[in-house]
Amino acid sequence: MRLIWAGGIYVSQEGLRNSRGRPLKENEVAKADLIESATKFFSTKGFKDTSLREIASDAKVNMALIKYHFGSKAALWDEVISSLSWTVLQTNDFELDHVEDAFEMKRLLENLFDRLVDMSFEHREFSLFIMNETVQQGERFDHLFNELIQPFHDQTYPFIAKGIEMGVLADQHPEELIVMLMSSVAYQQAAPHVLAKFTAVIQDEKQWRETVKRSLKVNFIKNPCDQEPK
Repeated sequence: MRLIWAGGIYVSQEGLRNSRGRPLKENEVAKADLIESATKFFSTKGFKDTSLREIASDAKVNMALIKYHFGSKAALWDEVISSLSWTVLQTNDFELDHVEDAFEMKRLLENLFDRLVDMSFEHREFSLFIMNETVQQGERFDHLFNELIQPFHDQTYPFIAKGIEMGVLADQHPEELIVMLMSSVAYQQAAPHVLAKFTAVIQDEKQWRETVKRSLKVNFIKNPCDQEPK
């Protein structure tokens, strides 16, 4: 029987086959699948209630590869958050240099809000991590803050501050508004069952998404463009 070194231990070549008997995936593919499965379980079940065995089973790879690629459960969690951060930060690629007046600023902010909502629908795990992992402070919160919340804030702040300065947004503390934007969008995705008690709008995702976008605009932007007389 041939033994292979994986994750600090020797395992048999047969052991490095998934439950369906398929050959072991290439290392990078297996790593990506582990991150995807870990993201799903960590975001929905939480860190403590998620086992490495169920992550490996869902990814259809041997559990030894978790140790090989990440070293530990905590390191895998860190990698999940770092990977999600890269995805989330693609939301904002706007530039302020070309904004010349309040109307252009208003359009930019509306597009930014729309992308934030789209991101929250397409990556519900962002909302789940924001709502579930920010309640208690600790190492996981610190990593979440440094990798996800702080970069989101730093990327968004110039646009919010400029919007307030130009009178497109009401005069307020920009930090408060950023946290409010993030939490209001995240809460709906993390706990849609609460909204479902009041309205059936969530049954139609397209309508629900457009409803959230409109709500953000009319509540935060002065006279949104789609509200202005033609």
